[in-house]
Amino acid sequence: MILISGLGGDHFFWDSSLKILSKHFQVITYDTRGIGKTDAPKTSYSLDIFTDDLIALMDELKIEKAHILGFSMGGNIALTLALKSPGRISKLIIAASHAVINHQIRLFVDAVLNVYESGISTKQMFDLICPWLFSNSFLSNPKNEIYLKYDENEPDQQPLYAWKNQYLAQRNYNVVDSIDKIKLPTLIINGEFDLFATLEDAKLLRDKIEHSVLNVIPQSGHLINYENPELFHKYILDFLID
Repeated sequence: MILISGLGGDHFFWDSSLKILSKHFQVITYDTRGIGKTDAPKTSYSLDIFTDDLIALMDELKIEKAHILGFSMGGNIALTLALKSPGRISKLIIAASHAVINHQIRLFVDAVLNVYESGISTKQMFDLICPWLFSNSFLSNPKNEIYLKYDENEPDQQPLYAWKNQYLAQRNYNVVDSIDKIKLPTLIINGEFDLFATLEDAKLLRDKIEHSVLNVIPQSGHLINYENPELFHKYILDFLID
């Protein structure tokens, strides 16, 4: 089973999932191009490039076929793999993702990028984006304040140009007219109050992908694996283990 993180997320994003999913599968996490321990070239990125990187990783590890779970931008990579090399996928899981980034979020992240390029710090950008990744009810609980803390001592902080290159790859992504070609068993998981990948986005995936089901996590925002890990992992295991 291969887990793919989203924009700005490295393999540590999956720490809590590893403890659960590794009881049932050999689980592989990795850093996509532009973050963590993976190279961050200054050339432009694309979803095709991200997908070729994943195929090369599978080839290097001699993995012919795997369950693929993609989160947010990782879901875009998973969808691209399903279109490009469906034979490499056993079952497909798309979490908090979309076939095309919605216009409202494009405007928001464009504005964040403009502000970031004007000279704010990585921490200031984190403080700007992070509250919108969760539901209001989750953030209203004092015990969840830890999720709003930024670790300024993180040794592998993503450089601005690499975050920008990742975002622009996602910004230019649109497979609305082709995802109906996907015939794989597909699970779509979405938060009820997700602003970055809305329920409308999730329903479009469900309606376009023939062999797909949509499970909604109630009262959750974008980071459903943090807001409701029990239900998130239950949906995954129920889908993969029949």
